[in-house]
Amino acid sequence: MRMLLFILPWAAIGIALAIVAAGVVTGKNVFKKQGAAWLITIVMVVVSIGIGYAKAPFNNPTPEPDYPSTTIPPAASDTFVRDDANVLSTRTEQELAQRNQRLWQRYSVTVAVITCNYGRDDLGDYAYRQAVEMGLGGYDMIVALDISGDNYWLVQGDDIRRDFTDDDCSNYAYDYMEDYFVRGMYDDAVLELTAALEDWYGSYYR
Repeated sequence: MRMLLFILPWAAIGIALAIVAAGVVTGKNVFKKQGAAWLITIVMVVVSIGIGYAKAPFNNPTPEPDYPSTTIPPAASDTFVRDDANVLSTRTEQELAQRNQRLWQRYSVTVAVITCNYGRDDLGDYAYRQAVEMGLGGYDMIVALDISGDNYWLVQGDDIRRDFTDDDCSNYAYDYMEDYFVRGMYDDAVLELTAALEDWYGSYYR
């Protein structure tokens, strides 16, 4: 069908040229003949339709991405995953991005993850500043992994602090990250913690 629609316009153009050529040979103006004029009009309509169809989006579809529609491309600006220390794998960034998409769709919350080489004692304050810079809200959380400082910190938003306390932040971070963090398994550390936090949000909003 597509090949036929490709051929038809060129065949129609050929017919029109043949009619004009016949008029030149006979010395007659074919445009003054009503039948010939109608025929040429029909020919040009066919040409227009054929050319228009060839340019239609159906024949030239926009390539679809090769990842599922529910997957956020890794390292995009809206994934709230920032691996400044370059210790997380692409797969981990993708999983964290997918988790944040689920959290946002279900509960309108985000768990941001950043890695850094901060190396100072006020990592909690640093994590809070990064949360503000990212535009996180009062029900969101952020976990910071300071690789050179050999430390990590979980900070919650102000609106959720009564239900998820500072002690909860400390306990969750230690329970789900410590064993992995001390062995340099940073991918497992952040995946375990964020999975536990996703479960907590599920219970909190039940």
